[in-house]
Amino acid sequence: MRIGICAYWFNRGQGVVARQLRSAIDSLGHETFVLARPTRAKNIRPAFIDRTGVWDQPGITEASKYKIPAEEMVAWGRENELDVALFDQNYEFDAIAALRESGVRTVGRFVWEQFSREHVEDAKRALDVIYSLTACEQERYAGMGIESPRVHWGIHPELLEYARPHPSTHRDTPGREAEDVARGDVTFFYPAGFLSRRKPVPQLVKAFRKVDAPNARLVIKGQVERQTDLLDRAASKDPRIEVMLADLPTDEHLRLFASADVCVAPSRWEGLGLHLYEAMALGLPVVTNDDPPMNEVVRDRENGLLVASRRRGRANSGIPAYLPKVRDLARAMREMLDPDLRAELHAGVVAARERLSWERTVADYDELIRSVA
Repeated sequence: MRIGICAYWFNRGQGVVARQLRSAIDSLGHETFVLARPTRAKNIRPAFIDRTGVWDQPGITEASKYKIPAEEMVAWGRENELDVALFDQNYEFDAIAALRESGVRTVGRFVWEQFSREHVEDAKRALDVIYSLTACEQERYAGMGIESPRVHWGIHPELLEYARPHPSTHRDTPGREAEDVARGDVTFFYPAGFLSRRKPVPQLVKAFRKVDAPNARLVIKGQVERQTDLLDRAASKDPRIEVMLADLPTDEHLRLFASADVCVAPSRWEGLGLHLYEAMALGLPVVTNDDPPMNEVVRDRENGLLVASRRRGRANSGIPAYLPKVRDLARAMREMLDPDLRAELHAGVVAARERLSWERTVADYDELIRSVA
């Protein structure tokens, strides 16, 4: 079949999912075509579509603006003779409905922290199928009267190329000096992304500063300059904290990630949490709060440590937001200083790769596409 994918096309969660999704569909023998959606004009990177590195691919049509006009959507479907089109977090329901009316089957997903009851009827009008990538969003949609098939997201094979075979094998990893390994240094890596309000940076910094260990190091890796006053103060007060805000190419980012010992990833909420899958691929146990969907990937004392949290407010869709308990987060990081525990959890990380296999993801997308063909 000829299958279209409409999503962001640059290095952020939605774009990475779209690029990896494209490879899954290609592997099933279908032809794929991308309608790259530019960012909003007021975005930090306005009207941005990446065409470099891993994003330099054939079959890319650049949409004219963030809110893609219906005629442009229909023209994309007609020119590429699409049978099916897949959408990610797209609320332009009239445009998608127009594409559906032209004869293209439409399939979409949304992050549960944005999708609410007000969107249900329009989404059903525009889409043949609304699917889920996590158990928590599938359960939530069921409560809205949406029968949402589950696709189990997994670890893309490209990530495994950066994996360490054992937690002690840092010596040849860029960004990690041999003397650091020799003296038992432990690096906690916080993949903070766009440093949005869902990232509990103050709580993480407070917790880390309670870890009284000169050999501990916290690397906060963001992609934009947000919360910079807080980050600057944290780094000035504690030389063990390093803040990195440069947006790195995919290869450099994954090598930096892999050079750490532990992924520390508390979050007020998550949509999918790609960094959790990256951590599993790279071989890092994870410290995060015991809330969905984080606890769907990370299992306590198996491939990471889950910490308690408190409900604090709500996300835009009405789902509860959480703040990790600082004391429990600090305790978990102190536990992670133990090399025997890290080795034990690393074995659990390796075992989790089977549960989170990409083959299962591909099979689920195959079933999803067949259901609308």
